[in-house]
Amino acid sequence: MKFGGFVATDSVADATEYARSLERWGWDALWAIDSQQLYTDLYVTLTACAMETDELTIAPGITNPKSRHPSVTANAIASLEQIADGRTVLGIGAGDSAVYSVGEQPATVDELAESAGKLRRLLRGEEVTFGGEPFRLESRQRDGTVYVAAEGPKTLRMAGEVADGVIFGGGPNPDTVENLGLANIREGAKRAGRSLDDLDIVTLTPTCVADTRAEAVEKLKPVIEPIAYHNFSFSVEDAPSEVRDELRSLVDAHDMQEHGDEEATALDDIGDEVWEYLGDRFAVAGPAEACRERLRALEDLGVDHVMCLFPPERSAENERFHDEVLADSEFGP
Repeated sequence: MKFGGFVATDSVADATEYARSLERWGWDALWAIDSQQLYTDLYVTLTACAMETDELTIAPGITNPKSRHPSVTANAIASLEQIADGRTVLGIGAGDSAVYSVGEQPATVDELAESAGKLRRLLRGEEVTFGGEPFRLESRQRDGTVYVAAEGPKTLRMAGEVADGVIFGGGPNPDTVENLGLANIREGAKRAGRSLDDLDIVTLTPTCVADTRAEAVEKLKPVIEPIAYHNFSFSVEDAPSEVRDELRSLVDAHDMQEHGDEEATALDDIGDEVWEYLGDRFAVAGPAEACRERLRALEDLGVDHVMCLFPPERSAENERFHDEVLADSEFGP
């Protein structure tokens, strides 16, 4: 199983320092957020990181087809590929803060499917049409890989049908991964005459090692909250009945300009019982052996890659996780 770090920052220098650390630790990938109002530009940041590393996979995690037209994204990732030399993966989803911040709505499932399909074709050197106009990517050098981010059943089935890989955003709880994630991805893959073996499965995973799970979840609150908002904006009825009212309040209180902020107002009124549920649903968190136990469960299910989102003191938390959880274990590089 592979491991990737995630960066959301207002400093390109911070991102490149983190990329160098990931490579030094033997990690596999760096994923970078696409949110133009809050963080550095995705492709400027990834280009700088590609130039500072030799083996690390460099990946948008994730972009969208609304704030960036698919033709622009295709050219951007193909151009980045020239710098990274075979080390890029493209992650695309419906859109969140990047889309809402310019007054747009996320892509529908059909729009996302169309965009992902056209991106795959463009990165294979094929011609597609946009608004009736033919378009071919002249800068393409080699085939690209497109992963679709998905949470709900319909989007998961679509991703299983059209993508090279799926970034599952519904949380790394093994039951959720198996019964929501893999079950629907498998169904979608079957439509295309494929199986789960034909796709890479990535889990979006808030991650923290600490003496107790409560301590780890406390550090992860600003990381978990926007993920919970994104999941429960449309599916709060899928949560246990005893936490639904507070999850509705979380969704209502979420502010896109505080997306991932330690001081986000949406964090104020979430009770301990809800945080316990959110930590179990959305995180690998707690003592080292508990973290390893959850990672083993994910690997046994067939998860190929864990995209780790660390607390705000990202590099220090990542290094501690690497040293205490991964090093000298079956997961160590």
